[in-house]
Amino acid sequence: MKKAQQKTGLQDFGPEEVLEPLSRLIESINTEANLHPFGRFISKQRLLNVLQNRLYAQELFRQHPEILEIEIKAPIIITGLQRTGTTRLHRLLSAHPDVRTLSSWEALNPIPLPNDAQNKKRLQFASLAEKALRYMSPDFFAIHPVEAQAPEEDVLLNDMSFVSAVPEATMWVPSYALWVEEQNHLMPYTYLKKVLQILSWQNSPQRWVLKTPQHLEYLAAVFQVFPDAKIIHTTRDPIKVVGSFSSMLYHSYRVFSDKVDGEKVAKFWLRKDAQMAKKSLALSNRCFPRENRSLWQHDAKCGSRTGTNLSVH
Repeated sequence: MKKAQQKTGLQDFGPEEVLEPLSRLIESINTEANLHPFGRFISKQRLLNVLQNRLYAQELFRQHPEILEIEIKAPIIITGLQRTGTTRLHRLLSAHPDVRTLSSWEALNPIPLPNDAQNKKRLQFASLAEKALRYMSPDFFAIHPVEAQAPEEDVLLNDMSFVSAVPEATMWVPSYALWVEEQNHLMPYTYLKKVLQILSWQNSPQRWVLKTPQHLEYLAAVFQVFPDAKIIHTTRDPIKVVGSFSSMLYHSYRVFSDKVDGEKVAKFWLRKDAQMAKKSLALSNRCFPRENRSLWQHDAKCGSRTGTNLSVH
């Protein structure tokens, strides 16, 4: 945190508490992840970059308080278990001229950088990251494309609150992952909205199309922050999902570690995927009665503030 302050010349990380989640993540990385030296270097640089983005974000809010008045209206949110076609659908919808999606280069550096009016630094950073990943794990791209200027999952923006599913999808950090599950996710989703407001401020505030499988686990928090959200829930045979995603995770973990126990990772995520599905079904059954799934019931437990005009597909 001190190094990020030194590099940016800024001091304020914002009102959200970051010390505890950051400390828990670092402890889990140091004691459980078995990273090789390059994996440790990449992880450290990633954390430093996220902290710098938080500092830039808070300074931007100070200079332009009007950013927080930008409306994120009725975002379309694609979610579902991993490997159910969310990426393909996300990229298909992103082709529509009247919607806005998050690009990989924006996900890595969502806040404007100093002296980078044309975003050349941000684009170069993402391009180098793509080339590095292609070099370290060429097989990974056959499973899941990660391209600098292509649409990307908004879960990467949750990294800025350090209450995120990204670490557990890229390295073995079970104690941190279990801690994240127990947290109130209103805070990270509230911060996610702030980052989307910054991105809308940089570019015309079109309607957002977001995509992250992890939203399935925290839909109540999603609806608290985005009460008029439109959800697209993709489905597929769970047996095929688990096998495909376990393969993807193994290749993802191997980018950062030479010691990956594929069976242990698969068992951990089998439990997690089952939990994601059960939580989303419980919320759906409570808030969207089968006799009228097009109406959002006004229920505090569902996270609704408006009680109207919300559909599930």
